[in-house]
Amino acid sequence: MHDEIGSASTQGTKQDGLMILLILFVSLLFPVAVMSSDTGLVCAIDMGSTNFKLMLGEMKGGAYVQHHYMKDRLAVGNDMVKTGVISSAKLKEIRRKLEAYLAVCDSKGVLARSAVATAAFREAKNQAAVKEIAKSLNLPLDIASEKRESQLAYLVATLGKRNFAVLDNGSRSIELVTYGEQGYQWSVFNLGYGIAYDRFFQPAKTFAEANDNYRQVLAPYFISANFMKNRDGFVGVEMEHAVRHLLSLERADGVSISQDTVSRKVAALRAMSETDFTQLKKVKNIEALLPRIVVLDQSMSTFGYREMQVFERELGVGLIVEKGVELK
Repeated sequence: MHDEIGSASTQGTKQDGLMILLILFVSLLFPVAVMSSDTGLVCAIDMGSTNFKLMLGEMKGGAYVQHHYMKDRLAVGNDMVKTGVISSAKLKEIRRKLEAYLAVCDSKGVLARSAVATAAFREAKNQAAVKEIAKSLNLPLDIASEKRESQLAYLVATLGKRNFAVLDNGSRSIELVTYGEQGYQWSVFNLGYGIAYDRFFQPAKTFAEANDNYRQVLAPYFISANFMKNRDGFVGVEMEHAVRHLLSLERADGVSISQDTVSRKVAALRAMSETDFTQLKKVKNIEALLPRIVVLDQSMSTFGYREMQVFERELGVGLIVEKGVELK
């Protein structure tokens, strides 16, 4: 009997040892693995400085699955910047839009819901009024700090995988963020495409003038973000508009674009005459395109990446991702 017990114990020890070796081997093969679980359907609302978006989605099998999407332009940032507060008329518009989004959630039978508000709301002196609107609608609302917005942007871009460099180029702010051995590292600055277009591109006579002035202001922020270098990949959030244009695509979800492609476009724009640039600025949504092309080119050059991968996912998706992903 003792021999049988000893034999079984030795066999168990060997099996345990093999299991430990297997776990170590898998961890070396897949260093970016995360603990994930299915979330079920969630209604997430992204209250951006320019656009509001509703996403009905879920984390399933480690992937994000979107079932419904809505987008509406509210231009809260343009309203807020005039006086530093969100006007009463805009607050009413915000309430109506949130009510409409929540009605969609109700119609789909989805009770799990949350919202995130970004830079314009963070800066507004009367952000408390927005919180009251959300509270009255029983909508959990996070007016995201710079740190929080950066973390959500990282989750949106990577679905929780470690050691990637992420750039989120919104209308008011740009977020640079990574996650690795030192946890989250980030930098946030208000030079998003809306601000950049009004400040650099609209008054410029040529693209070359706008490009050079914008790059000069961006440079210190990019140069100081050394944590963005030498990661496993470079991923863009809210960069799909520029990539669709540059690659002549209808969708750019999961698409990679090379720095060579972007640089060639920048060179062509720099060669544009004053007359042609004036006409270009009349093109619909051009304000969301030109600054992002410059950011694409300069960020890849500064951080040392030959390409960027882009996903067509909104910041609110991060609210869903974090419910099903635990970074390790």
